[in-house]
Amino acid sequence: MNHSFTREQIKRIIVEELARSNDEDEAKELLQKIIGLNEDEADEFEAKLKKANSFRKMAGISLLGAVAILFGGMSALDNSQEQKVQQDIEQVQQLDDETLERFGVDTGALAGFEEQPQFSNSGFPTAKLGLADLSDLGNNEKIEVLWDRIDNMVGRGQLKYQRARVSSPLPGGMAALNYSDIPSNLQMPNSLATKDRYRAWLVQNILKGDKSNIGALKKFVFGNTGKWPSGSGNQKNRYSGKAQILPPEWSVAYELYGDLAEEQVSDAAQALKDPDTRGSVIQGLGAENEEQAIKFLNDILYQAGRQER
Repeated sequence: MNHSFTREQIKRIIVEELARSNDEDEAKELLQKIIGLNEDEADEFEAKLKKANSFRKMAGISLLGAVAILFGGMSALDNSQEQKVQQDIEQVQQLDDETLERFGVDTGALAGFEEQPQFSNSGFPTAKLGLADLSDLGNNEKIEVLWDRIDNMVGRGQLKYQRARVSSPLPGGMAALNYSDIPSNLQMPNSLATKDRYRAWLVQNILKGDKSNIGALKKFVFGNTGKWPSGSGNQKNRYSGKAQILPPEWSVAYELYGDLAEEQVSDAAQALKDPDTRGSVIQGLGAENEEQAIKFLNDILYQAGRQER
């Protein structure tokens, strides 16, 4: 039995195929920006793309939307892509939490996409996804505008820098904002994300969704401070007195590390009380006895900002 297609049907098939192809290209490009594509990351790229395809089919959305919802990267989208993804988000929000969590979707963050907080700065008349609308600016301009906003808030006393508990060769050390003082709708300059969205990114990309990867997060927080720039425009770094300023993203990462370290220390302290597990805890901490193990645990809490000396 022969089947013939009308000109309009053929045209529609071609358009749909081109749209699918374009969607796949855009999705792959976004995923590459999120995780990079070094040789060591090729397997991760393919695994994430496969997961995004499964989510796309289940949710009935674009592949680009699936990548953005599962793995982030909204700030890397252009206006037309963002509009398309926003439609996908609205559709995904209709799904039940159990289904979303099975794919690793942060349902709390997903719900926050609908929030559109108001900004006092007249330069930000609208808000998208909890972020100020900077779509007309380039990346360098965005960074400078957002840093200027933080500078103004510090100048007005709305934010305050404090000494950061991180080693530094600089004589004045490092300074950072207190996590709890950072407004939930403040778009941070280096990530172009709010603190909740950036925290979700840390959980997904540094911790890999597993608390046992706290070592990777510790290295991320306390490693080379050169990866935490606070400059913009012609200014290489900002200073509070003689202390070099760390960006608000560092404060978010430090707070997350503190939460996990406090939980880890609490578990270890309980295990120290049990004769059956005391030895393994002491050995695991590299201590010689219980007294030294307790000191090591207190040092961890101090470094994490959860205890004073």
